[in-house]
Amino acid sequence: MPTHIPLLRLPQFETSGLREPIDARMIVLRNLSRFTPEHRAILADALLADLHRWNAPPQAIAAAERLRQPNAYAVVTGQQAGLLTGPLYSIYKAMGAVIQGRRPDYQFVPVFWIEADDHDFAEASAVGVLDRAGKPAMLRYDDGDPRPLHVGDRVVSQEGLLALAESLRQHLLPTDFSDAAIGLLTDSYRPGETLADGFARAFYAIAGDVPIVLLNSRSAPLKRLAGDLFAAAITERDAAFAALSKSTESLRASGISTPIEPKPGMLFLTHNGERRGLEPQGGEGYRIKGTEEWISEAELRQIAATAPERLSPNVALRPIIQDGILPTTIYIGGPTELAYQRQVNQLYRLFGVEEPTVIPRPFATLIEPKVRRIVEQGRWGIQELLNPAFDPATALMDGQLNDQLHAAAERALALVNDAEQELVGIAGEIDASLKGALGAAATAARKQFDDFSKRLRSALKKREQTEADRLTAAQTLVLPDGALQERFLNPIYFINKFGLDGFRAMLGQLQAGEGLMQLMDL
Repeated sequence: MPTHIPLLRLPQFETSGLREPIDARMIVLRNLSRFTPEHRAILADALLADLHRWNAPPQAIAAAERLRQPNAYAVVTGQQAGLLTGPLYSIYKAMGAVIQGRRPDYQFVPVFWIEADDHDFAEASAVGVLDRAGKPAMLRYDDGDPRPLHVGDRVVSQEGLLALAESLRQHLLPTDFSDAAIGLLTDSYRPGETLADGFARAFYAIAGDVPIVLLNSRSAPLKRLAGDLFAAAITERDAAFAALSKSTESLRASGISTPIEPKPGMLFLTHNGERRGLEPQGGEGYRIKGTEEWISEAELRQIAATAPERLSPNVALRPIIQDGILPTTIYIGGPTELAYQRQVNQLYRLFGVEEPTVIPRPFATLIEPKVRRIVEQGRWGIQELLNPAFDPATALMDGQLNDQLHAAAERALALVNDAEQELVGIAGEIDASLKGALGAAATAARKQFDDFSKRLRSALKKREQTEADRLTAAQTLVLPDGALQERFLNPIYFINKFGLDGFRAMLGQLQAGEGLMQLMDL
């Protein structure tokens, strides 16, 4: 079973949204009056249409059907539609929702919100792995389209897909599982479908038969369930900006993280197929960013009333839209998302939507045998390896010799300084013009001693280089490229190395672990 490290003991979380433990038992059930039978029927029908198209497993289908029930609540998490589910933490979030949904006294349905409205293709197209030499490598999928499209609208490029598959094959260590691992990519992402479709197919192919409903945020029927909230984002634009600004100022005054920078306007518009921000221009309507065009407030209201699928929320409005569509009672997020939720709580009140209970997602680091052997030697623990400031070469340096070297270098410099001061006095009595030459000679002597000390330190480091390389390799496995493993590595790295069954077995060991980093042996 996993062992744990408190997150707040890791430097990556010192200023994060995880400021104090959250008791997951303190669940506040929201009022369900918004979720009429008609609302629930549209919700379930839209979800099931996508699930069937994605060949979702039986437990996911059954979970979506439960949302028709008048007493059903959603346990929600989500992430942008990254390739092959994106970094590991995306799938950890999903499993966290499954874990929190296991409450027999309630009708809780786990839902993963595929954030398909976002247009950050650079982030969505990245696949992080360790290459055959054990070095971090960020591979990219390129569909050849430079436009700022919704990620969920991007159609799979066969050429780009095959190029990424070949890049994976060249970088990943060949194993008995390699063909199946790369097959997850080529089987899940189908020409003519979108990246959101590929995300869903890849997720279910990796996670297996799990009771979680995947939701595509680009779904037009679902957007229409939030038409009133999009309209409110127009009518309450100034009040929303004022509320968010006030909340932000208050939190910052208390030293609390506020990742959202308040700006007037909270909407994006799908314009000529592209996702474009809307910038309010006083009473003159909105400027469509990146173009020379404008849209009046009346036109925007009409879109909210008749075609809200053309609108998408910014980061501050997204939770409101999400919880207007879904009967969310628990939201599971990472440190930044927890900070988001704290920052936007006044917006929930303004828009008449109840806030969910917010719980940290599971955090996990997978421990490969190489890392376990280093830890079992007893000199360094996982906590040291997870510290970006930990330098293996320095840590392995012989402390006693280093202290002796430092002391000897200090004595040598002191002797040079004393001799310089003594000779300055003598030179003043003999020939004061020689003081400059004396200073230059003393400076050169100090530099020679300093250079020689550096050579000795370099030789000392070199003596420990083999062990330092082993320790560096182990640290790279848990902190690739200086980032937490779960934020850099894609599931395909571990599936290629340990097989799909091995990866699923690991997912089965995940615990709720609020405020803890789980350490799981592979």
